[in-house]
Amino acid sequence: MSYLVFARKYRPGNFDEVVAQEHVTRTLRNALKNNRVASAYLFCGPRGTGKTTVARLLAKSLNCVEGPTETPCGVCSTCKEITSGASLDVLEIDAASNTGVDDIRTLRENVRYLPTGGKKRIFIIDEVHRLSGSAFDALLKTLEEPPEHVVFVLATTEPIKVPDTILSRTQRFDFRRVSVDDLTNHLRNVAGQEKLEFEEAALKLLARKADGSVRDSLSLLDQVAAFAGDRITEKDVVNALGLVDRRFLFEFVEAVAATDRQRVLRLTKSVFDGGVDTSDFVGELLEHFRHLIVMKSNPEAGQLLELTDEEAGEYRKQADFFEIGDLLRLVKIGTDLFDDLRRGIDHRLLLETAGVKMAEMESTVLLADVLGYLRGSGTAPSAANNNSERDLFGSQRRTSSLSAAGPQSEAATPPASSRSINIPTIQSGWENFLAVLKKSSPMLASQISMAELRAIKDNRLQMFFPASGEASRQLVTKPEHLKLVEQTLRDCYKANLSASFETDSQKQDSTEDEAKTKVDPRELVDRSPRLKSLMERVDGQIIGIKKAED
Repeated sequence: MSYLVFARKYRPGNFDEVVAQEHVTRTLRNALKNNRVASAYLFCGPRGTGKTTVARLLAKSLNCVEGPTETPCGVCSTCKEITSGASLDVLEIDAASNTGVDDIRTLRENVRYLPTGGKKRIFIIDEVHRLSGSAFDALLKTLEEPPEHVVFVLATTEPIKVPDTILSRTQRFDFRRVSVDDLTNHLRNVAGQEKLEFEEAALKLLARKADGSVRDSLSLLDQVAAFAGDRITEKDVVNALGLVDRRFLFEFVEAVAATDRQRVLRLTKSVFDGGVDTSDFVGELLEHFRHLIVMKSNPEAGQLLELTDEEAGEYRKQADFFEIGDLLRLVKIGTDLFDDLRRGIDHRLLLETAGVKMAEMESTVLLADVLGYLRGSGTAPSAANNNSERDLFGSQRRTSSLSAAGPQSEAATPPASSRSINIPTIQSGWENFLAVLKKSSPMLASQISMAELRAIKDNRLQMFFPASGEASRQLVTKPEHLKLVEQTLRDCYKANLSASFETDSQKQDSTEDEAKTKVDPRELVDRSPRLKSLMERVDGQIIGIKKAED
């Protein structure tokens, strides 16, 4: 006997075996039980969710020797003929290849004939939305008043293309996309029957890749089983299907968050060296950004994304690297790249350019914060702004407000127990500190480079982020992160140093003072008779008031 693929071998034989479509199967079973079967049905939904399968089960239930019944026996000659596709009373028509009005006229002629062995004649029209307008018109009357021995089942993935006149003559059932959990359970059952050993993560990855389709999940499992043999691991799934490893995505996004262009380009090269399809990689990267956006919006949303607790923790940790605005802009870069890839331009050039653009992207700053800073600051821009540089895309990148004055002499370094540190000493070795920290945590080094040193008291560095850097402050002050920062400070400066991080909120007070001292020009005119008289004589209008200089 020839090999039977999983998608056919494990096709449901009764309504109980249909995966995650209870709202459909329950209604049809009750209709069969109460003799309320309609003359026409419309089954619509994504591919591989069971539309044609349920149509065949309905045909079995109607024509089984024990029927009409909600539980067809599956062993009688009628059930076997329907299962094998040899029944003369169940006609499956592919509307994609029979689109014309002549095909529908032929169907109308066949409707008149009585069933040969069963009780009903069932016409299953697959991809019905592909019929032409005239073919739909020819089908209308037959759908509205078919013979008593006929049942129509129309199946489509695009119900929006089916005319309203057809919809109004059918009972519509919407098949839902199957969840990752339901697909994983189904794959687990199939793998158990096939005596396959598997990692739970491997089945989860197959279920995600199937995108809600039961048929696709079984086809993928069949393919991976042929590749891996009797034991299936997550790595086998990645290699067999040419997928992007989840760890690779985390590493790529970490490089983007750390603004590490060299690392981004190195990882981009590995995408091409590994033979991964560029569009697949970009699609997986966009899905990764989606997970980060959801986690950033709701840290407890692991179940919403259908993730394990371990996976949710990893996404939650990486979501702390970004603001929501940053992630939305990264998604925009990714979607633009996805569109550009379809135009046939050099894929390597596009991916490398987009990767560098992501790494060089500025962190999101709210306009309200910028305006508040400008209104509240009566001094010149800080050293951080003075030391800024222009990047490849013309945007201004903030560098550390502490410039390196060169390495210190090792001979002049006093013991850690007795050494007192001042600001010039910190400034002289700051770049070296950031370089050392970057080896342990590129993200922390990137965040701390945006902070400004204001003072040192009792060997405690008092660092301040701008008002828009609250997320950076929260990230740096996490216990595990702060511990790493302080340990690196002690190792680099050979002194018992600690650090505190705050945000600069003085701008709010300055804004309030400005609002209090603001004077309405009309009040000044009303208070001064001479100004009022002058205004009346020249028919003047106040456009502003300029303060007299001291």
